[in-house]
Amino acid sequence: MSGRPRAVCLLCMILLAASLAPLNAGCGGGGGAGREEAPAGAGEVPPAGEITAEEGTGASTRDVSTLHMCGRSVLAGWFEHWGWDYDPAHPVHFAGFELVYHEMDTPPGILDTAREAIREVSREGGGALFFKLCFADFAGGDEGTARSNLEDNKRIVRAVADAALGEGLLLILGNALPMVREYTDEWLTWNHREYNRFLAELAAAHPGRIAILDLYGTLAAPGGWLRPEYALDPYDSHLNDAAYAALDPVLARVLDAL
Repeated sequence: MSGRPRAVCLLCMILLAASLAPLNAGCGGGGGAGREEAPAGAGEVPPAGEITAEEGTGASTRDVSTLHMCGRSVLAGWFEHWGWDYDPAHPVHFAGFELVYHEMDTPPGILDTAREAIREVSREGGGALFFKLCFADFAGGDEGTARSNLEDNKRIVRAVADAALGEGLLLILGNALPMVREYTDEWLTWNHREYNRFLAELAAAHPGRIAILDLYGTLAAPGGWLRPEYALDPYDSHLNDAAYAALDPVLARVLDAL
């Protein structure tokens, strides 16, 4: 072969190699810079029968390496415990998962903000969503107040579950957050326990679709109030770092089961 054909051939080979280089970089190159390496198995499609979407939802797989978490001040405090900088654009990492914070309104607006978060998660490809009410969303004092509040909270959770399951999401529900003894009475305790029973029944009706994070069982004293060692002070039902440290392994077990 003469010198000119050889030169043309060599030039073609160089151009071909250059055209393939971006494809190789996209298979694990710089796209994930600055984020923790995903744990082995995270994000894989689960085996048939495990955490699969119901028929008709249009979702066949979930990214269970990311958990979108909906809450208010108590959840924000938990994120701070994990080192969060209070920027919603910055997730934190825990137990091999990326956790994304979504700020909720107080009831009744909490339902609209929860639905907005669900739509956002769905647009991003689905996955898992955590939702809980705040301790301030539960009422006691007398039977009528407690029963009315319980029904309101049930309606909120049913609507959140319908929206999340309708988008093919896996839903984790946090049960009732206890309050300090100063603000706990028999009807508030009744309300908490009836709400927790309702969540357990809801999860049982949707096996593999809804899981429960047992906040109450971890934080409440036998009498139903927040254990004193977990409160910011005797008159503030927000959680301290010891409470978050107690909740960490409980959440880790739930995530490990996804």
